Amino acid sequence: MKPNTKLQFTMPWIKTITSGPFETNAFLIGADDTDDAVLIDTPPDCYDTVKGALEGAGRRLTAVLMTHSHFDHTLDAFLFSREDIPIYSHPDAVSGIENPETLGLIPAPDSGFPGGGVTNTAVGGDTLSLAGLDIKVLEVPGHSPESLAFHIPADAVCFLGDLVFRGSVGRTDLPGGDFDVLAESIQTAIYSLDDDTVLYPGHGPSTSVGSEKRSNPYVRG
Repeated sequence: MKPNTKLQFTMPWIKTITSGPFETNAFLIGADDTDDAVLIDTPPDCYDTVKGALEGAGRRLTAVLMTHSHFDHTLDAFLFSREDIPIYSHPDAVSGIENPETLGLIPAPDSGFPGGGVTNTAVGGDTLSLAGLDIKVLEVPGHSPESLAFHIPADAVCFLGDLVFRGSVGRTDLPGGDFDVLAESIQTAIYSLDDDTVLYPGHGPSTSVGSEKRSNPYVRG
């Protein structure tokens, strides 16, 4: 490719839904030529908004992808499980998604939290063909050991949970967090993508690979 060539991409349908006490982003995505949709993450109190967005767009939910097991990304998973919608996660995230109180990140009611049932596991190198999209699974530990990112090469977009934010990175002071591992994940899995790739983080606004490589104060490209 010539150095000054600008890549051209066709964007899929993307709907951002922000909910829960930590304003966590969930994303509905799908190709333009299908009525199917995939949901990335299930933060608290997102269910009704997701259902409304699907109805408004005339789409049906066919799968849920989980970036990691922290409760602010998973607590509504059980509501989608009740509809027999397939839920994908890293194998090491299954226990935390199905039993949120075991992570010890928030006080649990006496009855515990209703966990979502993971039906499918995914690891780095897998490609998931869902809602008309080929979604490449990236393993990106550091914020948590089981963190995944979901890259759609054909559309130059990547959904990366709490790995990178605009001008920041995910915290590493929670159980299993490790800044050196997180920095390695960013350098190898994210900064190796094309600079035009749009990054959709688990909190806050979108950014791009090129922008973070140039200006992220925590991990430079």
